Amino acid sequence: MGESLEWQKEQARVDQTIEQIGHEEDRLKTSVESVKGEASVIRENFWEDVRVNLSEPDDVEETTISIRQQEMFLRERERSYKHSEKQLAVFDKMKNSPYFARIDVEDEEGEREQVYIGISSLLDEEDQFLIYDWRAPISSVYYDGQKGLSTYDTPDGQLTVNVSLKRQFLIKKAIIEAMFDTNEAIGDEMLQEVLGSGSNLQMKNIVATIQQEQNQIIRDTRSTLLFVQGAAGSGKTSAVLQRIAYLLYRFREGVDETQMIIFSPNRLFNHYISNVLPELGEKNMVQSTFQDFVDARLGDLRVETLFEQFEKKESAGRQGIRRLKEQQVLLKQIPIYLSKVQQQLQFRDIRFRGEVLIAKERIRELFKKQPDHLKLPERMKALSKALREELYVIAQSEAKKDWVTDAVELLSEEEYRMLVPGHLEFQGFDEEADYLAKKIIRLKFRRMHQQIDKYGFFHQKQQFVHFMQSLPQLVDLTAYGISEEEWRQEVKQLVKRLNKKQLSQEDAVFYLELQDQILGKHVNRAMRFVFIDEIQDYTPAQILYIQSVFPSSRFTMLGDLNQAIFQAADRKGSLLTEMLALFPSEKTKLIELKKSYRSTYEITEFTREIIQDKDRIVPFERRGALPEMMQSSSYVQMMEQILEKAEELRQKNGMVAIIGKDQEACENCYLSLYKKMDVKLIHLENQKLSDGVMIIPSYLAKGLEFDSVIVLDASDETYHSESERTLVYTICSRAMHQLVVTSNGAFSRLFGQVDSGRFTAVGDEWRIHEEG
Repeated sequence: MGESLEWQKEQARVDQTIEQIGHEEDRLKTSVESVKGEASVIRENFWEDVRVNLSEPDDVEETTISIRQQEMFLRERERSYKHSEKQLAVFDKMKNSPYFARIDVEDEEGEREQVYIGISSLLDEEDQFLIYDWRAPISSVYYDGQKGLSTYDTPDGQLTVNVSLKRQFLIKKAIIEAMFDTNEAIGDEMLQEVLGSGSNLQMKNIVATIQQEQNQIIRDTRSTLLFVQGAAGSGKTSAVLQRIAYLLYRFREGVDETQMIIFSPNRLFNHYISNVLPELGEKNMVQSTFQDFVDARLGDLRVETLFEQFEKKESAGRQGIRRLKEQQVLLKQIPIYLSKVQQQLQFRDIRFRGEVLIAKERIRELFKKQPDHLKLPERMKALSKALREELYVIAQSEAKKDWVTDAVELLSEEEYRMLVPGHLEFQGFDEEADYLAKKIIRLKFRRMHQQIDKYGFFHQKQQFVHFMQSLPQLVDLTAYGISEEEWRQEVKQLVKRLNKKQLSQEDAVFYLELQDQILGKHVNRAMRFVFIDEIQDYTPAQILYIQSVFPSSRFTMLGDLNQAIFQAADRKGSLLTEMLALFPSEKTKLIELKKSYRSTYEITEFTREIIQDKDRIVPFERRGALPEMMQSSSYVQMMEQILEKAEELRQKNGMVAIIGKDQEACENCYLSLYKKMDVKLIHLENQKLSDGVMIIPSYLAKGLEFDSVIVLDASDETYHSESERTLVYTICSRAMHQLVVTSNGAFSRLFGQVDSGRFTAVGDEWRIHEEG
């Protein structure tokens, strides 16, 4: 009875809160219409309200001030309008679920307060808090502390309160569906409710279930580098997205979403996370992939994607070359190389009408005349200016050539009017012809001036090839197990790719850094926070380059070293050390998330034994079915089993992913199934999730989660190398509720350490390949 009465009281408060939200919505709507009208009037009467007088210097200054005042007033009205629109969108969400938690606290002076926590703050008519924003300082007590004394940070210092009640709510459509009292930060009952639900086409916000260690990630404002190592399904990406929302709230007077950038693994993942911040009433930050980032800086070169690199079959001999390129050593050799070859930079002829106008030898001669004390980018800038001056001189003689005379004589009346202003009069034919010739030359030379401004006279590709050819004199290749012949073959392949306007993923940062050190680096000092997801897929060289582009930023890096599927297998142990070495140790913070929330206890235990790193993965106690390992004797039989299982899982759960190793395996699977069932093939050109059954290659599934996962052909023929262990683990750990592993023939030896009690074996001659 007591519990029922308490439930009724809480429901009554929900009803009262939603009523107040309605009042606030009405007030805001009136305000929005008023502000909108004011802004419209300002725009219509802008120039009438500006005192324009340009006759005297003082009058010009007064006019300028008047224009600025009007602009500022208009901006302020538009800002107010946008803020109100944003708040209305938040209130619309809060009408469904106004808050998710309550804590009862008593401060040191004995004052008691019931603190209700939601996605945004709400005040009553007397300016008392009905709801506190989850990012407010007091809300930290809900996430961090247990009942009893708890301390939290405020702008005025630390405060201590005594927590007498911690209550969690699950509210849908303004009705309390579940209510739990707990002593923990977030009780298991609430997690069971939330985690037991289905997957979604887009990631959901987790503000109601933020764990204590996740809260440390979210509220950290001191670290230059925050490094989050998290097991699959530990909520690291979700926590970092809430961190972005928190930072926008915490620094709302000085930082906006345009000063934050997140590097995601692929565009599919960008779409997946795109709804989290809008759900919390914030705009999305700048989103990019590393691929898009380098493509934007490389001009006409196309960079090989990580996925294309993954699809390539790489020889054992080339793995040493890749290991070398993953490290920072090549980046650090670039200034040494340039100090040796500065007088032999690679230039190209400046051509016009198929003829050499300024030869590369002349360009080199002009470069040598620039002052030695200047830094290289400054010398190149001075060279650019010298070339433009030389071009002006050349234009004088070019204007006298026959082709220009012919062009003048063949001008149409319309072309003539475009070249000669109406008010211009000539003293005679010769003056007119001279004017027109110079005008034509200026127009024809305009493109060359633009090319010179963009350093088109510098042969970047040739310079990069020369740098790579020079590496045996700069680096001991034998230390990486690379022979000189192997390196020569590597440079040959580089030349072939450059001739096709292509560049490998691993070479992109070296190409860019060489270009930057010669022509000058375009840094972004306005970006305040940089977030990099799936950090294990980056090389130290790539991170060092990103850091150099955003020199004023604080970095948050997150990932799982057990999911490093793109980089060299033997990097796993040293990757974290190399990343941390890039930042001052006193401003670096490492947080490890071990508890895995995504998958059921049974799936997590299964995947833990695949990766053989049990100490760093702790399963959450959400029970489910054992994974199934389903073996078949032929490809046709395996596809029949997958068809039957996919239909069964689709009816039980929303999203079913059939995950194959690569694009070819996925396409073959699709061809076998698409006439028999409704199935979507996800690939590089179609990076969008959908409900139902999907077939998706392993590298596009990273960071995502699905109700059910069917692993496509986990046979020993498909996965037999120890370096593929992290890949198998990554695929299996995408499953939330059910996991089915199929195989055409004996299962991969990588399952050899999995206890037979961790799965259900299906198949007449079921077996795992034994090494040797």
